[in-house]
Amino acid sequence: MVIIRSKYSYILRMQFLCYTYMKTYLTLLLPLSCCFSAFAQQEPSYIEKGKFTIGLNLQTVSYHIYYKEGKTQGSVRSGYFTPISINSGYQLSDRASLRFGIGLGGDRDKLTEQIQDVEYKHNSKTVALVSSLSLYHTFLNLYKKLPIYGTVSVVPAYGFTSLQTTHNGANGTDSHTAKEGGLNVFAMAGAGFNYQISNRLYGNMSYFFYKKNLSGMNSSHYDWDQGYGLRSITKSFEMGVNYKLGMER
Repeated sequence: MVIIRSKYSYILRMQFLCYTYMKTYLTLLLPLSCCFSAFAQQEPSYIEKGKFTIGLNLQTVSYHIYYKEGKTQGSVRSGYFTPISINSGYQLSDRASLRFGIGLGGDRDKLTEQIQDVEYKHNSKTVALVSSLSLYHTFLNLYKKLPIYGTVSVVPAYGFTSLQTTHNGANGTDSHTAKEGGLNVFAMAGAGFNYQISNRLYGNMSYFFYKKNLSGMNSSHYDWDQGYGLRSITKSFEMGVNYKLGMER
């Protein structure tokens, strides 16, 4: 009889514990399910209304094109550019959109150095034609006013650099100019948010946490401002303004 009672009391205790755990889990899961249900039932925000957009994008990112011949390498800074782009976008779904951009960027640099008591002056100029294909996916839409998205981009860029070197030789001033061009492809990934300006106009800001040159080097010192502390963060942003061409009723 003692054994039967102990087994019976053990079963009752286990049933009580199971009931308590299930009650606790249901209490925790109910608010979460309500939140997910609310997100799922949201109406499309101003971002999803309309299929086509045009826009203007500015970046703080400094890209670096590496040329195969390497004529303009050395102490002088060459092959760098920060693009300004115009883009056209297409809304694929309530959450996803594609953007194609084309832009222009460039950089100038001057450097004076002394080698064996001879002064050399370097003047570098880079111009780059840039295109980009970007996918944006909204994973959180706060109150239908602040869509938060992730983005990935492929950025082909053709650059042209001219480097003029001048020094005082035995026969007077000597000047030499080296020119080269080349194509590099970059990959970018980041996250950001949109914000409404008017019924058809909205802005966006992105932070790129992944930047890679797929066809050149990725130096920790010369590329992406990686070796400059806070500068590597401030040189990773993109700001844009977009206009909806068609609004769905």
